[in-house]
Amino acid sequence: MNQAKKYRKYYEALDLIGCKHVSTPRQIKNGTRVFRLPFKDAYNHDIDFAIYESGYVRRLVKLGYCPCYQINKKRKGTRLIKVQSGPHKGYYYKLRSNERILIEGNGDRLEYLFNYIMRNYFRAKPRFSRKIDMEWLDFIAKWQYGEFGFESCDSDTKDDILKKLQQ
Repeated sequence: MNQAKKYRKYYEALDLIGCKHVSTPRQIKNGTRVFRLPFKDAYNHDIDFAIYESGYVRRLVKLGYCPCYQINKKRKGTRLIKVQSGPHKGYYYKLRSNERILIEGNGDRLEYLFNYIMRNYFRAKPRFSRKIDMEWLDFIAKWQYGEFGFESCDSDTKDDILKKLQQ
């Protein structure tokens, strides 16, 4: 999908759930877009998220020692660092760290932000407990375990399904 169309689609989706675009003109000039959720956190502060042209997606924090934190996915990384002085000058050592995976397209960054917000702030809670019958057990066996039905599962899989339904 074209990045501009994807951006517009997810911008409208954020608008539908009540998120406001609150970027300043300077942020827009720099390629940063800031979005604010329609409710506040436990400390009565606004919940803001920013997407940057560089590929980062961050949650902005108004209070505390850390001004923002990254919500991009991360991967383990290692780098070789050359020792510049001392008795081990000229040797290399490994530095293990986490590297953030940058999101290239503007539409892709907004899609990632929308999915993050939906997953962490708009998680649906069940209104009622579903009646457990064979149709429901067959559905769970098919979609979660790849079986043809509840009866075709082995006893361990049946136990797992029943335990998950009791929680």
